[in-house]
Amino acid sequence: MRRSRKALRYYPLAVKVAERLILVVGGGEVAERKVATLGDCKAKIRVISPMATDMLKDLAGRGRIEWIQRQVRSSDARGAYLIIAATDDKVVNERISRWARKNKIWINVVDNAALSDFISPAIFRAGEGIIAVYTDGRDPVLSRDLKNFLKERWDDFLSYRDRL
Repeated sequence: MRRSRKALRYYPLAVKVAERLILVVGGGEVAERKVATLGDCKAKIRVISPMATDMLKDLAGRGRIEWIQRQVRSSDARGAYLIIAATDDKVVNERISRWARKNKIWINVVDNAALSDFISPAIFRAGEGIIAVYTDGRDPVLSRDLKNFLKERWDDFLSYRDRL
């Protein structure tokens, strides 16, 4: 074990969510991005929010997700495999985190790693590869920027790899 580096706060892993209920609280652009990725993973997605983006409304209208148009309640946590709190209300996000932890459900509060049991890396897909970048919750903007840097240079990497 290396001791010269900072200890990691999060153990990197990939979680199978196919056919499992994932609760997403919030209906804005951040929730939309989370739902899109979860949909790619074939998760059963329930969104709870008084409002939703046009894309989320469309997905609900086509039966791809369940959208419950109201404020979240503590009972909404029951049966969820994971919860993602993606509201812009810090008090609501803290409340959701408490509910999740009380029910032993992993929680991600998108703007507060301290209230989260897991964090989501910045990802992009390239052929058979899935590139995930994260900074252990310390600098999400750096994660996003590094992901974009790698994505922009992916073809260069492939041409270099072909020369090996």
